Amino acid sequence: MEKPMRRNSTLIKRKFNSYLLPGVLMIMAMQLGNTVDGIFVSHMIDIDGLTAINLSLPVLGVLQIIGFMISTGGAAVVSVMLGKREIKDASKVFSAGLLTVLGVSLLFSLAAPFAVRPLAALLTPSPVLAELVEQYLSIFMLFIPVLNVCIYMASMMTIDNSPTLGAACFITANAVNLALDYIFLKNGMGMRGTALSTIIGYFIGLLAVIPYLRNPNRMLSFQFKSAFSGLRRLPEIFKAGGAQGALFAVQTLMDFTMNTVIQHALGPDHLSIYAVCARSVGIITLFIEGVIGLVQTIAGVLYGEKDYYGIRALMKRTAITVSALALLLTVFFNVYPQGLLMLFSFDKMALYDTALMCVRLFSLSFICYAMNRLAQVYYQATLKTSLAALDAVLQSYVALIPVVILLMKLMGIQGVCLGVAVAEALSFMIVWLVRVFLQRRGKMPQKGFLMIPDKDPATLFDATISSTETDAVRAGEALLQCCRENGIAEKTANALCMAAEEMCVNIARYGYKRPCAIDICLSQSEDSLILRLRDDGIPFDPTEYKQEEDDVFKVSGITIIRSLVKKMSYIRVLNLNNTIIEV
Repeated sequence: MEKPMRRNSTLIKRKFNSYLLPGVLMIMAMQLGNTVDGIFVSHMIDIDGLTAINLSLPVLGVLQIIGFMISTGGAAVVSVMLGKREIKDASKVFSAGLLTVLGVSLLFSLAAPFAVRPLAALLTPSPVLAELVEQYLSIFMLFIPVLNVCIYMASMMTIDNSPTLGAACFITANAVNLALDYIFLKNGMGMRGTALSTIIGYFIGLLAVIPYLRNPNRMLSFQFKSAFSGLRRLPEIFKAGGAQGALFAVQTLMDFTMNTVIQHALGPDHLSIYAVCARSVGIITLFIEGVIGLVQTIAGVLYGEKDYYGIRALMKRTAITVSALALLLTVFFNVYPQGLLMLFSFDKMALYDTALMCVRLFSLSFICYAMNRLAQVYYQATLKTSLAALDAVLQSYVALIPVVILLMKLMGIQGVCLGVAVAEALSFMIVWLVRVFLQRRGKMPQKGFLMIPDKDPATLFDATISSTETDAVRAGEALLQCCRENGIAEKTANALCMAAEEMCVNIARYGYKRPCAIDICLSQSEDSLILRLRDDGIPFDPTEYKQEEDDVFKVSGITIIRSLVKKMSYIRVLNLNNTIIEV
């Protein structure tokens, strides 16, 4: 007896794996650039140079907040729109976002000559550190449009079936950055050299946008007139990117508060310990953020399609992966904490043993940090922005600062590092309790952490088959049986059965070099039945297929299917063919 057809996660796993390498490489390139920047500065200038970069973080956060917030919010809105097949509106959002990022960044550039010196004086009372901060920020602030536009375009290319090009932006940018960093610092350009190498790197990284713009199959297009009409969607973009914006804004305030408190309470030497420990966040981000970023890329589209099974499969795989990576890094830094101090040339020997303990304590935050980031990105991708923003604010300031100040009074700089771990755990627990409370009050969906139903109530049939002609025939028979069980008219049921079988046969014959998987979903709306077929075979748009091509391609049944159905549409999202047939 044959097993009944059910949905499985084969396509989601394949998509997770295909997007994993570009996503991880993109984040690794970005974080590796930041980490190696710090290594070069600490070795070729001194530990004060690394401290100066840490002091500059509040200003860098302000400069980049618009780029990251609109990139993240725009990507969330666009991915949901593409999942709903609203391609024209998605292009309007894309265009409006690009104009906004460029316009705001140019305002920062114009303010640079007047603002840099006062900002440096505000960040530190030390004349030596203030001079280093001023040199660093003067270049970054002047050329910030380059970096923000690169961030925005990489995010949008990843959504628009081009994750490799999105990764290429960051990989190229940071490869060039590291090469120029060494050259500029070797030739005595100091802090200005390390900032200039970053800007030049991102300018060259933007060259990856050229093949994307020349791709005739891309779905997003920049249109000047559409950009202005799309500006009315900015509140939606800002809302979707609110968690990222809140995270950046609060992190900026957090960096300023932590640097100020430690400098005044414990002194510059202890600030250098915190600067080294804070760099370990870049190392964990190096490993986990690319994996978590897949949730932003894939979950928004699945949410727009109401593919709740796919969302669960994606989140389970992501959570297991990032938890394992965070645990491994925690163990490594507890066993070998001196590795981090050696990496950043920590040379204050009187504080060396204290610094070792600080690294161990700080690493205890990694697992909860990973879970907080996963929650923030998921809630943002599925437009639950209030919870995402709450988690970001708690994690970066509201829970962090009181805990850190309390433990600092009790344990000194070691209390600061332990406080980071306690605050991460506290933030996750508070958000969990708030979500449960809101669910019980009926103000949030009632289905656990993911807040999604078991399946779309409108779904009648949902299955995954192998891309073979035998399974195509079985799928047609199973779909016909489902239609009969749900009281669908025989004529309509036969049309759906034939459409599913013929399309699956075509995919089996021409879509793969080897058998793979096809997702088949039948759902009902008020006056129609919607059949969706999804596969990751070669791109093929049946709506563009012409009858005279039958002898050339020998693709069966498409002309007949068109005569039986009300509407047929096609979109390629996440490098998956999505064919939608309406009866």
